[in-house]
Amino acid sequence: MSGITTAIHSVQKPHFAPVPEGLSDAQKKNLDKLKNLSQEYEGFFMKQVVDAMRKTVPKGGYLNGGNAEEIYKGMMDDKLSEQMAKTGGSGIAENLYNTFSKAYLASIKAEETMGAVK
Repeated sequence: MSGITTAIHSVQKPHFAPVPEGLSDAQKKNLDKLKNLSQEYEGFFMKQVVDAMRKTVPKGGYLNGGNAEEIYKGMMDDKLSEQMAKTGGSGIAENLYNTFSKAYLASIKAEETMGAVK
């Protein structure tokens, strides 16, 4: 494993809020979708960060791989940002999920309360 990958794997996994008991299968599925979307968003954000960092590295020198090197670096950056999101390196996915799941669960509770009042 490369040094970067080893460093990424040593980062603690994100702590998503637990799914409460008593939810329907559809509601649990919605929370699972929210978790996946939160991680995808973090991956997209991290890709933007990695791309911005890559632009600061000077090109040229003795080893210039041309277009093939650019394609390889792009693929490597994609995987790197994907791994960063999976390990929760920035905490973006965790915070998004925890915030939106709390709002979603509150809306479910409000709907149940309104249904009981009628």
